[in-house]
Amino acid sequence: MIDYLTAGGWFMLPLLICSVLLISIVIERIWFLQKRLVSPEGLLRTFINHSKDQSITIQQQDSYVESSSLGELLVTAYRFKDKPRNIVEDKVVEASSNVRMKLERNLNMLGIIASISPLLGLLGTVVGMITVFANINLVDGSSNSDLLASGISEALITTAFGLLVAVPGLIFYKYFSARVNLHMLNMQNELSKFVDFLNLK
Repeated sequence: MIDYLTAGGWFMLPLLICSVLLISIVIERIWFLQKRLVSPEGLLRTFINHSKDQSITIQQQDSYVESSSLGELLVTAYRFKDKPRNIVEDKVVEASSNVRMKLERNLNMLGIIASISPLLGLLGTVVGMITVFANINLVDGSSNSDLLASGISEALITTAFGLLVAVPGLIFYKYFSARVNLHMLNMQNELSKFVDFLNLK
């Protein structure tokens, strides 16, 4: 493996950085997009029961906000419970935008990595090919074919590595984007139920 990285030239360095960033972002997003951290099961029911029994204190509201993204949105709606429905909905929409930004954190970086990795790999290959053909005339004709074959092989390493980074990067980008959309849809449904509950009180 070390031989391949060395043979690929200095273009392997940015590709290695991209691969490390890719792995870090994927691990971070897998952790933070867990359902229990975004919209836990039964949270709406617990919140409604809590608000029925007694008013929710500031400390309890902060606890809900810190526990999950849905908790943050429910607390936003609760804080404006005495206002008309349209005002409550406007405040919830504002809070939803902030929540979506948190859920989509680093996804743009993931998309950029998936986009530039094959280009970096291709650039490394082109530069490698230029170097091979620039030096081919310096060698005796009998050795030209062997040198050309080994040079092309080394030059293509960066393209292969770039694709190895880009393909999983694109897959995870699409997966996390779909996961964020699903979370947002679920939270909107839960919020709609809570706003209906506030309206009936």
